Amino acid sequence: MKPADAKSARKDLSKGTCKGVGKLLPISVAPNALAERVKELNCLYSISNLLENQDVDINWILARAVELIPAALQFPELACARIRLDGHEYVSAHFRLTRWCRNTPIILNGRHVGDLDVFYTQAVSLDDRSLFLEEESHLLQAIGERLSKVLYLKLSEEAIKESEERYRILTEQVTDGVVLIQDSRFCYVNPAFCRMFNISSASDMSDSPVHRPVAGDADEIMRMYRGYTGPDRSFENKIDHVHCLPRLGKNLWIQVCHSPITFKGQPALLSTFKDVTEIKEQQVAAQSIADQLHDENRVLRASLKERYRFGNILGRSPIMQEVYELIMKAAVTDASVAIFGESGSGKELVAQAIHEHSPRNNKRFVAVNCGAIPESLFEREFFGHRKGAFSSAHTDSSGYLDMADHGTLFLDEVGELTVNMQAKLLRAIEGGGYRPVGGTETIETDFRIISASNVSLSEKVGSGQMRNDFFYRLQVIQIRLPPLRQRKQDISLLVDHFVQKMSPPSASTKIPGHIMDLLMEYDWPGNVRELRNVLQRYLAIGRLEFLSADPTVAKTTMERQLNLRRAVQRLESSLIEEALQQVNGNRTKAAELLGISRRALSRKNLLP
Repeated sequence: MKPADAKSARKDLSKGTCKGVGKLLPISVAPNALAERVKELNCLYSISNLLENQDVDINWILARAVELIPAALQFPELACARIRLDGHEYVSAHFRLTRWCRNTPIILNGRHVGDLDVFYTQAVSLDDRSLFLEEESHLLQAIGERLSKVLYLKLSEEAIKESEERYRILTEQVTDGVVLIQDSRFCYVNPAFCRMFNISSASDMSDSPVHRPVAGDADEIMRMYRGYTGPDRSFENKIDHVHCLPRLGKNLWIQVCHSPITFKGQPALLSTFKDVTEIKEQQVAAQSIADQLHDENRVLRASLKERYRFGNILGRSPIMQEVYELIMKAAVTDASVAIFGESGSGKELVAQAIHEHSPRNNKRFVAVNCGAIPESLFEREFFGHRKGAFSSAHTDSSGYLDMADHGTLFLDEVGELTVNMQAKLLRAIEGGGYRPVGGTETIETDFRIISASNVSLSEKVGSGQMRNDFFYRLQVIQIRLPPLRQRKQDISLLVDHFVQKMSPPSASTKIPGHIMDLLMEYDWPGNVRELRNVLQRYLAIGRLEFLSADPTVAKTTMERQLNLRRAVQRLESSLIEEALQQVNGNRTKAAELLGISRRALSRKNLLP
């Protein structure tokens, strides 16, 4: 299906129909996978953000969370959601029960406490089992886990608030430790206070001075009252503080409340002491969960930024970011992909990345070097053979198409196939099947074609070296890999990767700055493959040798290496650029980092 047809089909689908192909729209046509991934991350991020609203209850959070879920699904306009939790039900707009449903349990502390259900209001696939993508199943599971964490945290907060209120009432009713002080002396202590501070009898504290208790944990008692008693101190308001009381094995957290009162017509201080260890532990646990959610949010935000790596492909340049997006788009479809790029630019890595991110990733990735297969052996290599087909055929043997069944067939240097070979392969690709050499049965296999070439296939079509129908069958999706000279900002990233990979585990190898400058200046006609080989030789013999067949390249590079003035300029430019990046372009701060004046920095920027 062409892009315009797919767009039209999605419009029809939003109206409940899908015309043009006489069938319901397959799930596999839906997707810009990168956009789908962003929608999923935004959904999780938005649900986590609901928790940051102050003074809201769990009902408020769940009522809004359920509205966020349909937008993260493959067909949001046809989706609705429901959360069932603790006897309550929360549904999204236009909710309707249908048979197209996916259920995800909500588990809290190992207990099934609720369910997350998503529904499609109408069928969008002939196969109900493929209605929900595997990524959506993972997303719904992640949402269920996030909801359970949110539920735990809110319940903990509510429990803490309830406990605080209960303990406050108990304190007012004098059920905890109680102390009455007047004229800086203990007038009364209750048994609970005595137990808390290891006092054998309340009478031991009677009339004892506050600044020097005569019984129990005297140092801890003085610490509790430090700054709150004395002839010059007067309080108008109640004061609350929490203190840690050291104990063997487990510290106690004591909430101390000092309340100014009038006792027998004279100012006095009524103090209550409450053991809030359990509340403190709940607060620590709740804070831990909050910190975890914050870290998860930070990771989600970071995952929306530029990728520096995609599978085994490295690159931070904008042009490589476009390649990554094309790989994601190609991975979720089953269309043929043609990869173009110079030798050594990483075409097979791109093909592997597409396979690994596709629904076929659990089957084989079969790579074939088309230039190494003679025409006389084509059928034998691609279609296999049966026992007895020729003198050395002692057993049946599978061909490339058999090995790639339900997987991916990668045709490297596909332009090397002859026209006759193309015709035979095209018949198998188009569904006509094939016969193994020496066999009579027709075999049909299901495989995806990814091809690669370092030359223009359209020119081969024009010269008659490639069939038109074969050409168009391969060209459904095109990915063009840039040569390394067009993405030099990726060289440092590639150098770090190769050096780390080639160096011994215990070694810490660094590439000197002047060597890095030479690597950046070189045009790399052999692309990433040449860079890897040059680095491997440098790490082995300690000498930088470029592999270019053009002798002027090596000569020019050596001249640059020996030119002291240019080397100094390159070093200065590199340091200035790094300093400016660290301070976000602020020239004054950059000059301070470099140890020069701002005027000197401006003059150096004007140098050729």
